[in-house]
Amino acid sequence: MFLHRSIAEINLENLKKNITNIYNYAKKEIIAVIKADAYGHGAVNIGRFLDKIDFVKYLAVATAEEGKELREANIKKPIIVLGGILKEEIDIFNNFNLVPVISNFYQLEQVKSLKNRNIHLKFDTGMHRLGFYKEDIEKINKLIFDNCINIEGVMSHFPSADIDKEFTENQIKIFQEIINQLKAKNLKYIHIQNSAGIIYNCDFCNLIRIGLAMYGEKPIKDYPVELNQVMQVKAKIISIKDIKKGEGISYCHTFKADKDMKIAVISFGYADGLPRALSNKGEVIINNNKAKIIGNITMDMSIIDITDIDAVIGDEAIIIGSAGNQKITFTDIANLTNTIPYEIMCGISKRVYREIITE
Repeated sequence: MFLHRSIAEINLENLKKNITNIYNYAKKEIIAVIKADAYGHGAVNIGRFLDKIDFVKYLAVATAEEGKELREANIKKPIIVLGGILKEEIDIFNNFNLVPVISNFYQLEQVKSLKNRNIHLKFDTGMHRLGFYKEDIEKINKLIFDNCINIEGVMSHFPSADIDKEFTENQIKIFQEIINQLKAKNLKYIHIQNSAGIIYNCDFCNLIRIGLAMYGEKPIKDYPVELNQVMQVKAKIISIKDIKKGEGISYCHTFKADKDMKIAVISFGYADGLPRALSNKGEVIINNNKAKIIGNITMDMSIIDITDIDAVIGDEAIIIGSAGNQKITFTDIANLTNTIPYEIMCGISKRVYREIITE
């Protein structure tokens, strides 16, 4: 039994299985995406673990500050910053040896102030968020040569690899044309495939960028790689009481009992990462049984129907994870709340204690 009111167990053995399975399937080395605190899993602990895996070539973060946090934790692997570089961040890049992903001419100008002028260059092949266009190549070639900048890697990004095969295959074609036109003498790495994108043929690329799948969630239904859930989230039952038929539950009484019931209060609410949209429709697992969330989820607590479940104060409710033949995934919760599993992962709050499981 865990000591805290709520806990997120981070299973590093499952992480290793996932990333090894992905590597064996794709047969390409990996950029491991650990931005946003490793999607809520804890960037430092995940980074330290991945630092020891040979086929992980880079760690990827979103901002310079995220890269700094990893370096201060003595993580040695090369770190690319997907969000590029701002003028105000030059000292962080220099002091902590970070590699920027350059996606516009403003950022390319900042590279001249870096001690290490190795960069990854990003092209927009259809995402229309960040990246140079194909038409920029001639100007890029001149600036790179004039300023002694080394393009170590070139990348693009899939917006729809999970739902639009034709669009994605056209992106790959455009990206290959860009690579063929770019004059990069020391180009080592080419990457466009993400978790969903590893199912596409992209022979000219030699790295893949993996986020969601590494943490155990399938980006598409028929994903060809076996995955194991890395995070399991649990909370304790802190109260049990009986209510009578007709009585209302929680704020605004959005649930009223249609019979005499037994309810449990768990120490987990929307401030912990349980979306309020799950009110009256989500479930948790208690003693190997699915139990319905009833009434509005509150900031720190949620109310569960345990009328037909034997439970006592101190028993655990599994918010995300499995027990017996019952399972709840991030994708399950995302589907119920009309969002994506990434958002649910990133939403597990800091006050939920992280416990590292190594098995």
